[in-house]
Amino acid sequence: WLDESIIQDITPKLLGDWPNTYTYTKALSEYLIQQEKGNLNIAIIRPSIVGASWHEPFPGWIDSFNGTSGIFVAAGKGILRTVIANNEAVADMIPVDVAINLTLAAAWYTAVHRPKNMLVYNCTTGGINPFFWGEMEQYVMSTFKRNPLEQAFRTPNAHLTSNYLINQYWITVSHKAPAIL
Repeated sequence: WLDESIIQDITPKLLGDWPNTYTYTKALSEYLIQQEKGNLNIAIIRPSIVGASWHEPFPGWIDSFNGTSGIFVAAGKGILRTVIANNEAVADMIPVDVAINLTLAAAWYTAVHRPKNMLVYNCTTGGINPFFWGEMEQYVMSTFKRNPLEQAFRTPNAHLTSNYLINQYWITVSHKAPAIL
């Protein structure tokens, strides 16, 4: 209901030290839960980027093409050819079954031990076993070349770049020009 210019003006003030609205609203939610929990025993699970399953119900299982899974499938089908990203940034992805198993274990622990303080579990691997987006690009592309997806539009050949101009060039050459043709 606010005018866009007002939103642009107040957002940096609201965010403070938070890097973006996503992390800010997650922090607000956790604060609200902390304030309103009363006598309930609460645990919060903070998974990083949730991706395809590791083991359960079977390796690679996904239930939607949201998030990184959709990007990977689009790259595997040859539709997506360029993505702007930092190759040196950690691709902190957690398999969905790992996040679910932690949620079940935390729920059990919280119900049985009834801790006085709210427990917060960070479900991540980046600090212990970092995997970088540049490595992800190589891994995903080599996987799709070894195991091509059915009905691919083109040979998988997506590239990550942090350079805006290079990304725009590849969007024009690999996305817009073929679409026009």
